[in-house]
Amino acid sequence: MYNKVTCSQFKLARRLLTLLILPAVALADTTPAPAPPMPVPLSCALPVQAPSPDGSLTAFSDFSWLQFVALNWPAGAQRGVPDCTAAFGSSEKTVWQTYKTTDQLFLPNALDPGPWDAGAVMLFTLEHRAKAPADLPVEESVRQAVGGWLTDQHGNPTYYSISVNRVSYEYVVTNGYYNADIIAAADKVSFPEGALEVKAAWRILVDSDDHSRYHTMTAQVTEYDSEGNNTGRTREAVVGMVGMHVVYRAPGFPQWTWATFEQVDNTDASHGVQPSYFNENCSGPHCTPNVSPLITGAPFTAPNQVTRVTDLDDEVIAVNQDWQARVEGTPFQYYRLISPQWPTDPSDPGNPQGSPFPSTVANTVLESYIQPISSCMDCHSTARVPGNATKSNYSFIFLFAQQPAKAQGESQ
Repeated sequence: MYNKVTCSQFKLARRLLTLLILPAVALADTTPAPAPPMPVPLSCALPVQAPSPDGSLTAFSDFSWLQFVALNWPAGAQRGVPDCTAAFGSSEKTVWQTYKTTDQLFLPNALDPGPWDAGAVMLFTLEHRAKAPADLPVEESVRQAVGGWLTDQHGNPTYYSISVNRVSYEYVVTNGYYNADIIAAADKVSFPEGALEVKAAWRILVDSDDHSRYHTMTAQVTEYDSEGNNTGRTREAVVGMVGMHVVYRAPGFPQWTWATFEQVDNTDASHGVQPSYFNENCSGPHCTPNVSPLITGAPFTAPNQVTRVTDLDDEVIAVNQDWQARVEGTPFQYYRLISPQWPTDPSDPGNPQGSPFPSTVANTVLESYIQPISSCMDCHSTARVPGNATKSNYSFIFLFAQQPAKAQGESQ
């Protein structure tokens, strides 16, 4: 037989149950939501290991940005070493700008350039209006846009610099490969893992340019006459970086890994800034975009029209947006990765080029006139030593190697 529950007992039980439940509900309501994951802090350390060859475009794009940040970190007191206590973007002098340039590596008369630490970090002298010496025969040249020059909308030429890290530098010096005779006789060229080259494109900034949108430096720039001839004179100017190639001999990648960056205003008017290399109101005989002035006959001081031919991949765009937000407040937020490129099959002897991916990669200020067919790896796979006897392991720097001085009485 069941016990009867009185009304008063029922009310008391309900109140007790309420007292037990409410604190639990209140506790659940006040428990803070999980914090969003903290972004990985910017690092001054240059990444060593690239993603696996079958890695995604996103993975290699992130790797490229890690390189870009580390290379553009403020330089420390030692050549090629970052000041990790400095804030990113706080200095004009970055790590890679303390690397040795090809002008410092390949001295006149094939003089020994000395140890890595020798000499002060000097003001850049920007002489080359192309990526390789202008006097090279066509078959050995990788000059900008297969010959020619690139003049910005202010009528100034674009300048190019090539710098190498300590691993590359010491490989060349130890083997005497700064001497054109020695490198031409080499049986094999094989840079060690860790070798790295930076190729940069610069333009002279004028008063109307927003300097805060550029990584800048003060440099000595060579002056050219209206025909594009070197006058032998230089002047000091503030230049802004408009393009950057990063070429890295990553462990397990004998074909190297590649990444190319641009300043966002080069050809794109969507940011509310007049593009540096395109004028939508261009008029006259030299307005067809992406055609070398050697073909059009455009004068040296006539602005060259350049547009982007190949759109950026959506994965690369997403990675750019992430990293641009992370470097916001520095000039580097106005740069974007165009694409990485890497060998997806680096270890097959029967496939020496390693099946590059993506197949087409073009920087509008470094491959302006060959964008539809441009491929960093395809181009550099043809690199050879002076005289063409041996391939030079994807590096064109030996085109700058110098002839030794002739001994007295020796025929010139």
